[in-house]
Amino acid sequence: MIKFIKGRFFSLKPDSRMNLKPSFMLLTAMLFIASAAAVSWSVRTLAEGIIEEWAPRFITKQALYDKSRTIQPILREVALSRQLATSQFIRDWARRPDDPNLTKKALMELETYRQNFQDQSYFVAFLSNGRYYHNNAANEYAGKEYRYTLDPENKADSWFYDLIRQKRDIHINVNPDIELGITKLWIDILIRDGNDILGMAGTGFDLTEFLNNVVEESEPGITSLFVDHSGAIQLHRDKRLIDFSSISKKEGTHKTLDLIFSKTEDKTAVYAAMKELESGKKKVATTFVDVSGHRHLAGIVYLPEIDWHEITLIDLDIVLPISYFSTILLVYIVTLLIALVLFNFALNRLVLNPLSQLDQAMGQIEKGRNPAGQIQKGARGEVGRLISRFMQMAQTVLASRRDLEKKVQDRTAALERLAQVDPLTELLNRRGMTERLKAGINRAQREKSQLGLLWLDIDWFKEINDTHGHAVGDEALKAVAKIIQATIRSYDLAARWGGDEFLVLLQPADSDTLARLGNRLCSVVAAHPFDQKEFSLTVSVGGCISMEGQKPDSLLQKADQALYEAKASGRNCFRAYTHSS
Repeated sequence: MIKFIKGRFFSLKPDSRMNLKPSFMLLTAMLFIASAAAVSWSVRTLAEGIIEEWAPRFITKQALYDKSRTIQPILREVALSRQLATSQFIRDWARRPDDPNLTKKALMELETYRQNFQDQSYFVAFLSNGRYYHNNAANEYAGKEYRYTLDPENKADSWFYDLIRQKRDIHINVNPDIELGITKLWIDILIRDGNDILGMAGTGFDLTEFLNNVVEESEPGITSLFVDHSGAIQLHRDKRLIDFSSISKKEGTHKTLDLIFSKTEDKTAVYAAMKELESGKKKVATTFVDVSGHRHLAGIVYLPEIDWHEITLIDLDIVLPISYFSTILLVYIVTLLIALVLFNFALNRLVLNPLSQLDQAMGQIEKGRNPAGQIQKGARGEVGRLISRFMQMAQTVLASRRDLEKKVQDRTAALERLAQVDPLTELLNRRGMTERLKAGINRAQREKSQLGLLWLDIDWFKEINDTHGHAVGDEALKAVAKIIQATIRSYDLAARWGGDEFLVLLQPADSDTLARLGNRLCSVVAAHPFDQKEFSLTVSVGGCISMEGQKPDSLLQKADQALYEAKASGRNCFRAYTHSS
């Protein structure tokens, strides 16, 4: 007998015909599996120990080797650029950039440096007047080295002003030259006079050969990449990952190590290692990471001369796969599988598969789904009878659950309506309008649009209640509510805010739309043939257009101020709040 209690099935009376003779065989199989697991664990532990002992030593030497051959071609250009930026001729010129004598001497000095730079090109830019000077290897701009004037408002010149604001003495930036089909590295050095920044000088050189020799080398399982101090990728064999023009990019748009490492703990470990290396506590840091689902060993070195880090990644599955150690397991695993295959075939077919289907069917019942698709026909004996009885109970439980869920949904919908709708006017109540006002402001901020808010108040409503009674006052409230619903646009929202006050939310809206609808509401209400002839029904209306970043409370306050202005102007009129006032 099987009984269903609170979503679970309990066996109350065991079936005497149930017979599990192969139990001892299962125990034997478990012993075999435990033995195989122990051997597997031992072999893997041995392999891991060898890898963790050998790999860090290898990658430390590899990283230091890569650092030595990486830094040399760049250091020379950095040193020359520093000399250029600290040249007395250049400093004097930067202080007085309009002095023709200083300009002549400085250009002669620049020509000397141009001949010594690897790329035979230079640039100099001044902060005081924005002038940018440049000449290239072809000496194309001799006599016209002044190329143009930098503009803080020009997006193309933002790199210069961004570096000035950062106040970093040196910056290395990688950019592709699409026309020439090469990748260039730009070295930017600040020109200083004490603590004052006068401008910037530097050079650039072709990194194509460098990329081929260092980053794109075809050593299987080894990848080298370079990142700056913030983790932005500067050099990588896959040029799609390089964060070209890092200087002028906004925060959050850089291509960083997040593209390489998917796990948070790996990113944290690598960034922590970079910080430790920058402090000078060690020369090389190593850590195990996951890259594209493969275990790698990362070796990190810091290049303080250019404020970069080199990261060397070794794919352990390629360089030293654990599969090398798996031969020990092969004979034992094959023997184990042969011993278990016939036993498992019979056990799965007769018992385990039907019971697994039954377990899955129970899971479907817990989720409120029909389990018929989980049960396959063909189960025999005790298991077959158990499944048949379960299916009968499942249909009964599902029917009861569907009926209960429908009742809950109906009751929830009714409660939700009561919570957000005013029962007298059938408009939104204060809570319902508050939620939609917040959502409307958020939407307006996302879409860079504006919304409008109208605050209506029935004129002399207290006198209507006192003179004619609350029943007449309620009729007045319902009449105004119907007028509002009939007057506003189909996509606008109206609410009874409290007492004799109403709110109308217009989205989208502008000042003309707000004024047109506010004045129209005043005139329509005043012209409405109200059943009670003893008094006329009018409203005062205040309105406000939202501003960027404005909060709901602020918008309500401005609309309320406009309403008070309408009342002070004699009522039965519309007034709009002006943000300039």
